[in-house]
Amino acid sequence: MSAINVGEVYYFLRKHHSAELAESWRESSRTLPATIELPAAEDIWNAALLKSQFPIAYADGFAAALAQKYNCRLVTGDPEFRRVDQVELDWIGGE
Repeated sequence: MSAINVGEVYYFLRKHHSAELAESWRESSRTLPATIELPAAEDIWNAALLKSQFPIAYADGFAAALAQKYNCRLVTGDPEFRRVDQVELDWIGGE
């Protein structure tokens, strides 16, 4: 998981729910069964390229670029990703 997206979850929880929930996420993110990866320069360029090609948020470009980098499926419930034809998706939540 991109560190950019970890921060995105934090701000979303804090803005739309509560500071307590956001802080709980911050603490529990360290124990996720996933690697949190800081973006390298190449990751930044790849995220920007995806943002230029598809109508997605810039932070979403980091998630998609990481999925491409590791040739893995992107787990998401964000409908913006439906337009990204360069990444395979695993949908969570509602359709």
